[in-house]
Formats: sequence, C-alpha cells, structure tokens
Amino acid sequence: MSEAALSGVKVISFGAFVAGNTAAKVLADLGADVVKIEPHSRPEVLRYPSYAIGVPVTEPSGVPNTVMYADLIRGARSLSLDLEVPAARPVFHSLVSRADIVIENFGGAVLDHWGCSYRELLDDNPRLVMLSLSGYGRSGPRKGYLAYASTICSYIGLSSAWGYAHGTLTDYVTAVTGSLAALSALTRARREGTPEYLDVAQIEAMATMLAGLYADPLNSGLECDWTSNRVPGSLLSGVFRCRGHESWLALEIEDLHDWTTLCRLLERPDLAAASAEQAQELEGALRAEMEAWLAPHSAHTAMHLLQKEGLAAAVVQSSEDIWRDSQLRVRAFGEAVTQLDLGTVTYPTSPQRWTKTPGSTRQPPPRLGQHTNAVLREWIDLSEEDLESLAASRAIFDAG
Repeated sequence: MSEAALSGVKVISFGAFVAGNTAAKVLADLGADVVKIEPHSRPEVLRYPSYAIGVPVTEPSGVPNTVMYADLIRGARSLSLDLEVPAARPVFHSLVSRADIVIENFGGAVLDHWGCSYRELLDDNPRLVMLSLSGYGRSGPRKGYLAYASTICSYIGLSSAWGYAHGTLTDYVTAVTGSLAALSALTRARREGTPEYLDVAQIEAMATMLAGLYADPLNSGLECDWTSNRVPGSLLSGVFRCRGHESWLALEIEDLHDWTTLCRLLERPDLAAASAEQAQELEGALRAEMEAWLAPHSAHTAMHLLQKEGLAAAVVQSSEDIWRDSQLRVRAFGEAVTQLDLGTVTYPTSPQRWTKTPGSTRQPPPRLGQHTNAVLREWIDLSEEDLESLAASRAIFDAG
C-alpha cells in the first residue's frame, strides 16, 4: 500500500464529545499523526458509564472507558497533559510549534484562560491552522452558549420537521465540514506560509444542508408542513406498517403508470385511474388496500415484491438492518478493532475509499496517557529527566 495521504501531518486534538473527536478521526484515518490531549484528572465525559454500551470497563489507571468513546478516538495517540498545571503550558506551546493543525471545541474562552489563544499560539507557529468547532460560532451574542446536537436540532428547525431532536447528527456533519476546511487551509498554509483560523458553527454547517426546510420561509414567508411522510406532487406516498415490531416500508407512486402497476399487483383493477384527478379521488381506497396487503408481509419481502414491479419502495431500516445490509457487507463496512480493556469490537470502517491511500484505523483506541512520553520524546525531544519532573508536578500522566 502507498504511503498514507496525510502521512507527516501532525494534529493536536482538544476535540471533546462527538464533533471534535470525529473531526480528528477523519484526519487520523487518512494518515495524520493525531495526538489527543486529555488530562488524567478530568477524563472526557464520554468515558463514563452513562454513555456505555454494555458493561463499563476501567483502565488500570482508574479511568473508565466505553465502546462509544473508543470508537471516536480510534487512530489517535493519547497524550495526558493537564493545562490547569502551569508547568504543562510551555510543553503545549512547544508541541504547537511542531504541529500543523490544532482542533478544539471547548466552550467559551477556555484556551484564553490557559494563555493558549489562537493569537498566542501563532507566536509558536506562524503557519498554524486552528479548527474551532462550536454550536453557534465564536462571534455574535450567542458565542458563549454551550450546545448539544439536540439543542442545535431545535435551533435550526430540524426538530420541528422530524418531530424529535437527534442527539449527535449535527456533530457529525460539523466534524466533516470542519475537517474538509482544515485540509484546505493546510494546503494554503504550506503553499503560502500563512496561518488560518477556522470558525465552524454547527448551526451554519447544518443550515447549508437544509435548503428544502428554509426555501419557502425565506422566499415566501410561508411555513412548511413537515407533519406528514407524504411526498408533495406524488399520487400516493407515505410510510406503511408491515408485519413485525416497528417494521415500516416507504412507498411513492409517482405517476399513472405506477398507479396502474400497483393496482395490478394488488389485484384491484377497479381502482385504476385514467387521470391524476381520478387518482386523487381513489387515493384513500388504494391506500387502505395497500395497508391491508402489507399487513402479512415483512418490510423486506414487500420491498422486493414492489421493486420487482418497478415501483419506488424501500425498507425504513433499523440500526440492525443497516449492520446486516448486504451492500455494506460487500464493501467491508465493519472492522474488528481490539482495545486493551474493552476487547474486540466491530466498528464502521472509514468511508474514505481512496484508490491508493484508503482511509483506515491505523491503530486501536488508546488508553488515556498511553503515548504521553512517546509523543513528548518524538515531537519535542524531552529527556527522561524532563518527563519525570513533569510527571511529579502532575502536568503529565503516562500510562506506561
């Protein structure tokens, strides 16, 4: 295999929760040396049992870990550096001098408190790219607001359209948006020797994807009706219950040809329509017939029967359906990764399928502080005496 696409790129990640860690993971999958900074005194919240899938585990250092958190830090190395300890701050500045990208999604002015604002870090590295992820952006009246994806869903109107607030969707979208921006900025920094500060707000990353949600309100002042699964302009559409627990099928009958085909499949030629107006009159009867026909069928069986007739039908898949999907299995969607305390878990693979340098998990999820001394030796040439002194002051922790 060819050298990784981002081989030689050094990334410092303060990424927390989902958005920051995912942005770093995108870069790690493509070969960057991503160093995740996490103090032993304040482990990341996703390590704790409330986020556990299955039985929580504890690392030898006493720090908890979960399957969810391990998923997000696959490919990174763990450096336990506590910037609340003054002795740690010169170490961080030295690391920044060797880095290409710094990622942070802290709330408010956390880095400023440590003397590590972007302006201060430029003194260490005048070509630094900093990716700053936040809910509402780093300027404006809401710049200090903390945010979870569920609150962002509500702010941008997605909760109204869906009927519920998703807990992580906006994090993932913002992470990918931010990592793409960071790569573009890195290209410029290396070509022109200039720095770049990237202010990526979840509300704006999501807004760019929601043209259908915003078009009418922005241009006509009219609110959209998102309370139905019906597709505007179709003769018959919706989500229909099938046999089994929470088993559903999505169907769209677009035109009179589709209508006639469905009537034939249901053995109801009497419901055939000669015009869209007639179809509208018969829609209730055909919908009821469709619901009755689906009742004894599983969603997958019904999908195959309808698709065989050329109709637009698909299963509303559960998480288990997705995991068993033959398309994803053929494309090696899952990979088994072993973490020292959690054991072997199958996770989704990297979606970056480059021809010569595909994305991949290049090392398993680390324990907290597993690479502290190694990174400090490699990046900034600290001696054993330096490492011992920093450990004694609790500025660093090495899991050994």
